[in-house]
Amino acid sequence: MAATGKFRIALVQLLVGAEKAANLARAQKLVERAKEKGAELIVLPECFNSPYGTQYFASYAEPVPGGPSSDALRDMARKTKAYLVGGSIPEVEDGKYYNTSTVYSPDGILIAKHRKIHLFDINVPGGIKFTESDVLKPGNEITTFETSESSLLLINLV
Repeated sequence: MAATGKFRIALVQLLVGAEKAANLARAQKLVERAKEKGAELIVLPECFNSPYGTQYFASYAEPVPGGPSSDALRDMARKTKAYLVGGSIPEVEDGKYYNTSTVYSPDGILIAKHRKIHLFDINVPGGIKFTESDVLKPGNEITTFETSESSLLLINLV
């Protein structure tokens, strides 16, 4: 891809339900639509493949790469020939759970994997309490990747 000075990015939002396969199918349709509108980098939302909540992370967790969501993301990137940021999915590795984002090249190659570093923990007395750290482990690295459009385009996933 020759440098043109322009790089179109699509930020996708989608309704997530309890069925992982249906969530992946909705994501695929929206990724394809974003590409049709000229996006070269497409970003899905956090927990796009599952409901968001500590009670869901373990049951929806899968290996990254190698799980059904990673495989679907790889195929979406390859089909659309776009860079694809897989928002995040619950990942399991060695019995530990992470909130993990992946980036695939237009050839469907996994070029970056980021585990959420700053987990969302909140406890408002008399109000809401939500602690990702009850289930998830934090990542410990800043993640960057480059696109073929420009070596100056570096995106931190934190």
